[in-house]
Amino acid sequence: YHPRMIVSTIVVLIYATLHSLLLFLHVATLNVAMNSNDHALLTLIISGNFAEIKSTVFKKYNKQNLFKITTSDICERFKLALFLLLILILNCFQGGMNTAKIMEYMRVCGIVLVAELAADWIKHSFITKFNFIKSSTYPEYALILAGDLTGIGHEGIDLNHTHAVVKRLGFSQIPVVCVMLRF
Repeated sequence: YHPRMIVSTIVVLIYATLHSLLLFLHVATLNVAMNSNDHALLTLIISGNFAEIKSTVFKKYNKQNLFKITTSDICERFKLALFLLLILILNCFQGGMNTAKIMEYMRVCGIVLVAELAADWIKHSFITKFNFIKSSTYPEYALILAGDLTGIGHEGIDLNHTHAVVKRLGFSQIPVVCVMLRF
């Protein structure tokens, strides 16, 4: 074994463990927020979206930076939807979930997802307006991601097409899979 490979393996294991722990804490917090009766913690989570708007709106961005923000939002929404689904499955298997509770849970999930979408929409609206970026930029981003998925533009590169999308999005799969397996 090469010493550099051993060090790299140790670093990856530490990273995956710490990232999985943080994602697990995210799921646990979301679980408590979704299952509480007064939804105070849920309100705090939704208000965090508007803090995100405040922190990004008045900064200078170009098309490349906006693409990074867009891909980050894609990953964030996917993880949120996945975590909400995991919590629903966990609650159903632990018992005590009748049709009325499932419908209430779905309503709260809808509120959380709509709040996330609204916050992202407002954030992107302000960024594009104040940085004079045309809205026609977003279809260009979609073409870039579609090209990654289909392999167009990656001819001669020995890389799985789906991995190219994951790499472009910055989505870390291993910690998410660890959290899913834990549940």
